[in-house]
Amino acid sequence: MVSFEPLFASGHHEIKMPSSRNKNTTLTADDKPLVWVDLEMSGLDINQDCIIEAAVIITDGNLNAVDNGISIPVQRSKAVMDNMNEWCISTHGLSGLTKQVLSSPYSPQEVSGVCYEYIKRWIPDPRVAVIAGNTVHMDLRFLEMDAHKEGWSQIASHLGYRVVDVSSFKEIARRWYPNLPLKSKQASTHRAIADYGIIYSALDDIRASIDELKYYKQSMFKPTK
Repeated sequence: MVSFEPLFASGHHEIKMPSSRNKNTTLTADDKPLVWVDLEMSGLDINQDCIIEAAVIITDGNLNAVDNGISIPVQRSKAVMDNMNEWCISTHGLSGLTKQVLSSPYSPQEVSGVCYEYIKRWIPDPRVAVIAGNTVHMDLRFLEMDAHKEGWSQIASHLGYRVVDVSSFKEIARRWYPNLPLKSKQASTHRAIADYGIIYSALDDIRASIDELKYYKQSMFKPTK
């Protein structure tokens, strides 16, 4: 996880952005940018549950990342975390995310605002980039619905309506390239921690998804002349 040094200004926390080799560069429609998003939630009910961690990595259309991305735990109460289902309690407890959420100084509005500004910093023009991820439709629904009015919908509004879902490429490979070895995303959070003792973060999830799409790009698509 990218570390953030909290700075205090006007009663709020300022979250420092990751360093980049091209600080003055922005991506335009010609770059065909992708905004890779992985959200951890307290459950899958978009009306009741909430986002407890947000991670974002931005790439161009050729899957080159602009920097290391951001990943921020969202401050939530112990009551919210105790009310999660058994899978979430076990998984987020083992990964250490529950502890990070309970001790996070960053409110939901601060985290959504930072993610929005981070995306705008790299992609200032609206509806130029599309959301990307692995089975990312649920992440997009949480952003769009913004059931608790915490500012997440501004992120969805800045993105185009199309979606790049890596799991679709996997399913195409199963059907059209049956002899192609499938490149699986890394093991699930729970299995990775339980079986291998790996601390698995939302940024790890995104990086694995980018690597998986690179594999399908190289294996399934012929370059045009």
